[in-house]
Amino acid sequence: MRLRNRESSLEPEIIMLLTAQRAQFNLADDEVVRLRDACDSRLEVTQGFVWVTVDGDRNDVVLGAGESFVIDSRDVVIVSAIRGAAALNVRADAGAKQCRPVAVARAAAPSRFQQMLAGISLSSVAVA
Repeated sequence: MRLRNRESSLEPEIIMLLTAQRAQFNLADDEVVRLRDACDSRLEVTQGFVWVTVDGDRNDVVLGAGESFVIDSRDVVIVSAIRGAAALNVRADAGAKQCRPVAVARAAAPSRFQQMLAGISLSSVAVA
C-alpha cells in the first residue's frame, strides 16, 4: 500500500511506501491519509471517528472506535479523522473475495464527502 500526500501541483507526491502487513496511523482532527494499492486491507479504528472515501464509490463510510472496514477496491482510499483525533490500524490480507477494478469515470458523481466540502465557505469555518 502506498501513502500519498497531496501537494499544490496536480500530481500527488509519494511520501511513504508501506510494505508491512500492518501499519498504525494516529491522525489529528481533520488530518487525511491517502492509501493506494490497499485492496484486501482492513481498516480498524481504535480511537475516535474516521470518514472513509473510496475514489469512484459514492458510498462513503464513517467508522468509530471498535469498527472496521475491508477495502475491496483498487481505487485510492481517503481516510480523514473527524470530530477530533483518531487512531487506526491497517492490516493486509483481510480476506476480500475480489478486488474491484479502478473506476473509469470519477467525475460523473462527487462523493458525499466532496459534496459536504463544496458546501463549506470561509464564513462558516470557525477560526481558533
